[in-house]
Amino acid sequence: MKKSKQRKKQVMAWVLGGMLAILLLLSIGVFFWILPYSRATLDLSLLSLREEGESAKLYVPDLDCDMREENVTYHLSCERLPSVNRKRKLVNFDELPDHLVHAFIAIEDKRFFEHHGVDIIRTGHALWDFLVHKGKADFGGSTITQQLIKNLTGYRDRTPERKLTEIFTALDLEKKVDKETILTVYLNVINLGGGCEGVGAAAEYYFGKTVDELTLPECAALAAITNNPTLYNPRTHPEENTRRQRIILSEMKEKGYITSQDYDTAVNTPLVLRPEPEVNPRMTSWYTEMVAADVLRDLQARLGYTYEKASRLLSTGDLSIETVMDESLQRILTKYYETEENFPMGTHGRPQSAAVIIDPHNGDILAVAGAVGVKNAYYLQNYATAAKRPAGSVIKPPGIYAPALHEGLITWGSVWEDLPVGENEGHPWPRNADGLYRGRVTLRDAVAHSLNTVPVALAQQLGVENSFRFLKERLHMDSLIPASGKALHDMTLSSVALGQQSEGVTVREMTAAYTIFTEGLYHAPVSYRRVLDREGNVLLENKPRGERVLTRNEAALMTRLLETVTEDGTARGLWLKDKMGISVAGKTGTTQNNWDRWFIGYTPRLLCGVWMGYEYPVPLEGIDGNPCLGIFDDVMISCETVYSRAPFREGFERSPEVIPVRICPLSGQIITPDCINALPAETLPRVGWFIEGSEPRDCCRLHYSLWQEVLEMPQEDTTELSETLTTEPPIFTPFRPLLPKRKEP
Repeated sequence: MKKSKQRKKQVMAWVLGGMLAILLLLSIGVFFWILPYSRATLDLSLLSLREEGESAKLYVPDLDCDMREENVTYHLSCERLPSVNRKRKLVNFDELPDHLVHAFIAIEDKRFFEHHGVDIIRTGHALWDFLVHKGKADFGGSTITQQLIKNLTGYRDRTPERKLTEIFTALDLEKKVDKETILTVYLNVINLGGGCEGVGAAAEYYFGKTVDELTLPECAALAAITNNPTLYNPRTHPEENTRRQRIILSEMKEKGYITSQDYDTAVNTPLVLRPEPEVNPRMTSWYTEMVAADVLRDLQARLGYTYEKASRLLSTGDLSIETVMDESLQRILTKYYETEENFPMGTHGRPQSAAVIIDPHNGDILAVAGAVGVKNAYYLQNYATAAKRPAGSVIKPPGIYAPALHEGLITWGSVWEDLPVGENEGHPWPRNADGLYRGRVTLRDAVAHSLNTVPVALAQQLGVENSFRFLKERLHMDSLIPASGKALHDMTLSSVALGQQSEGVTVREMTAAYTIFTEGLYHAPVSYRRVLDREGNVLLENKPRGERVLTRNEAALMTRLLETVTEDGTARGLWLKDKMGISVAGKTGTTQNNWDRWFIGYTPRLLCGVWMGYEYPVPLEGIDGNPCLGIFDDVMISCETVYSRAPFREGFERSPEVIPVRICPLSGQIITPDCINALPAETLPRVGWFIEGSEPRDCCRLHYSLWQEVLEMPQEDTTELSETLTTEPPIFTPFRPLLPKRKEP
């Protein structure tokens, strides 16, 4: 019996000891978990308030300046961002009426003058509520000091880490700053609806008064807004505001701030609101709103600003933004897109469209149109910069042909069998747009006529992952979705080779991908050069620079290849080329089910991407051909006529290291007399372009100085040429194993 009792005591001792050890370990763990947050502090400069300024001023370059030079001159744009969404009027502590101070304390923080930044009782209740509701309840319990920290920093995510940081920051702040200062700053930054920040702006906006003129009911009405500025706005929800106002008045009476008589008088006094101030809104263009979105994004991504801080700075911080817009081109594009008759009417109505014009030499966005029709409201859906649509065949040059050329997989002389590579639901796949298969085709034919079989076969050789990475990492097409275990992603043959993305890409990023065909450099599409604060300090800057993706020779070869699209391919017949004599390279695109049409084309000076489709995707029935070609042609004819930032040029630069060679269109091999005799009557030799050293046989290369003569030689006149060629055709293999990635040139 005694042994049994002793054993029980030993077991209990071990259990208690184990529990104490676990408790000790947990305490140590909690201590070290909390320790980093205990050092949290607030930048006291955030307490220094000033009257809000105006919205950002936009500057545009003078028309004749060269944006590639350092000394660019600007002039002020007539456009400004909306400034009506932020109002602040600073108020000192001695201007605050007692009723206003007491109203906020009664409803927001009853023990404000008693605690040291954190109300332990209220925090405990909030924590219990949080645990009981398994994290789904409102994690409240914040004091005015804590709310001030949230307003100044913008950090509002509901995580234990953020809450711990806030608690220790509040404790630290109250050691450095007195209660009067905390309350004054809080009442000057609190959101009170209607774009008002602080009680000074709210008193004027709602009642047409200064704060020292507010009555007791008006003070309680302003304090009521704080909990939910939308729900308790006295203009839009007067009943809800009145209900909460009476709760506040009751709390003030209970705390002894007002008498019962004051309470009765206040609840029976109706609020008299000042008439809504008239605002004369200035509509902003697609370009202006694109700039605002870009600056807002970069302030957060580069400088670590919260959304609230960045938005406030943009709308009331007196910023100066130096844009890269070309006013002449923007006027042309805006006028064209405002005229709805320029766009066809289909079976399902008039579709939407968007366009972006970029300087391909530095990535400057010169003009943008976000939708069809007159822009009559702020921040509408921008189909050029925000909407994502599948890219169709315009993905093929940057996603397949460019990396394949860079890796040495293809030359102009490569040939394929235009045949399906597999099946999809029992049908041959992929199908060409016209449903035909042509047998043996050259690279030129595959690009010019937008065949689907060739890029799919080439993507299999290149590797889908390699193609995806080229688009995502080298061309920065961030809209593409990596696999990462997701059900829908873009690391597929259909996405990289045929442009059938899960969500799609923007016109802006798809057009920017074509900058690599100018000099082999990728240029990020930018809408502004610099952002300066009110003191003239540079906050953000986009310096012109490119990332090397292709060699200059590879880019020149790709441009020559894309010129064939406008010569006798899917984009033939452009007036810009045929009537004005300006060289054009580019690519058309059509997506599955005929939901989207694209054309991305470029001249020696300008790059333009055009998209068309319905807001909610349906087939573009009743619309003949590719309307994007007509839009591109009309817009670019006008733009090329007035563009003044770069000297006029009709043709693309020809690299002396990219040379012409007469090849057989059926084999991709050097033309020989036997080959000429074997060609069908309607099939003529062609000139292929090769980077010097990669042509089929050096002995048969035509000297660069004679290339113009060769190109102008009648196709039928091959006798003289035949005599200079070897009778032994070289062995040619269309595909080679994937080579190791080349070093950057």
